[in-house]
Amino acid sequence: MDETEEKLLRSVALQNARAVLLARERAERELISTKEALERKSAELAEEREFFRVVLASVGDGVIATDTEAKITFLNPVAEGIMGWSSAEAIGQPLEKIFTIVDEQTREPAPNPVTRVLREGLVVGLANHTTLIVRNGKEIAIDDSAAPIRDASGRTCGVVLVFHDASEQRQAEKALRQSHQSLSEIRDNLEKRVRERTAELAVANENLRGLSVSLMKVQDDERRRLARELHDSVGQLLAAIGMNIEVVRSQSDKLDSKGARAVSDNAMLVQQVSSEIRTLSHLLHPPLLEIAGLPAALRWYVDGFSERSKLKVDLEIPSDLGRLPEDTELAIFRIIQECLTNIHRHSGSPTAAISIEHRNDCLIIQARDDGKGIPVEKQKKLTESSLGGIGFGGMRERLRQLGGTLEIESTRTGTVVTATLRMT
Repeated sequence: MDETEEKLLRSVALQNARAVLLARERAERELISTKEALERKSAELAEEREFFRVVLASVGDGVIATDTEAKITFLNPVAEGIMGWSSAEAIGQPLEKIFTIVDEQTREPAPNPVTRVLREGLVVGLANHTTLIVRNGKEIAIDDSAAPIRDASGRTCGVVLVFHDASEQRQAEKALRQSHQSLSEIRDNLEKRVRERTAELAVANENLRGLSVSLMKVQDDERRRLARELHDSVGQLLAAIGMNIEVVRSQSDKLDSKGARAVSDNAMLVQQVSSEIRTLSHLLHPPLLEIAGLPAALRWYVDGFSERSKLKVDLEIPSDLGRLPEDTELAIFRIIQECLTNIHRHSGSPTAAISIEHRNDCLIIQARDDGKGIPVEKQKKLTESSLGGIGFGGMRERLRQLGGTLEIESTRTGTVVTATLRMT
């Protein structure tokens, strides 16, 4: 090898050595950079781990973390305090060994939420009424849930179980349930008593209605008896007195002027009393009602009422009304009689209108006036038969016995009383 070749070889070897040194230096720098990056990452992970440890240690609930085999990897101080296990004793142990849960009602083992999370990968809540049996055998009601811990790729790498002592809450819920049960029992008792009192009141009302019907029947019978007594007994006595007066009157030429005038006055007074007795008898129980029917009895009564009260009464009765059942005719007569009496006494109206008409299958009886109306307070009372006074209460009861209804409409310009009777 000549000198030139030797120099060339030495130059190539030197360049190769330099390249190797440069490559080694680059590799060492990259290694140092990678090491520094790993150290920084480790420090960051350590900081994050410490941060999460501090956070988990600071939360008010018990926190347990497990790996994918359900072995404990972390236990916060609250969990230690509740269960009576230290972290050093618990870490590495199977969860079931230190976290024993049962159903507080059945005493059967409760499903392990960590097992279900590992199987399904979902957040799982503890079953209702779960009780934790701690290390010393004490039982504590607990609530809360378990959730999967996932790595950066989303793979489940463990489970975190969060729970808290729910004893006070359960006691409050129990007290609330007991209160609800007590209230429900009280309500049921009250409802039962109300039903009993309502039934008793219904019986009392029915008895009262029966008594009211009996009283009205007795009243009608007594009116009929009084009318007959006035007509047959008092009327006959007055007729006899009248005949005796006529006898005396025929011999008035034997009396002085004063005696003759007294006889004449007595004859006129007896005639007037007879007329009043006859009118009173007919008002108590109009014979026309039984003999000629409702239209004739109403016309006779309205004419006489108008004459006595000076109240102008317009009466409208359909020509084809015909005869109605006796109790129906008597009820309608008494209702119109009561309405006209109320108009005369209370309304201040100079006129009244009475009408009877067929409407579908009903008979409508109306009494109208143009008076001052009924005060609102009294109208409210009139809507209740028990507070409607004797007159309106009697009208309602008569109608109720016949399956009818009574309505009252009143304003400042007048009042309309409507009685409706079904005729089917």
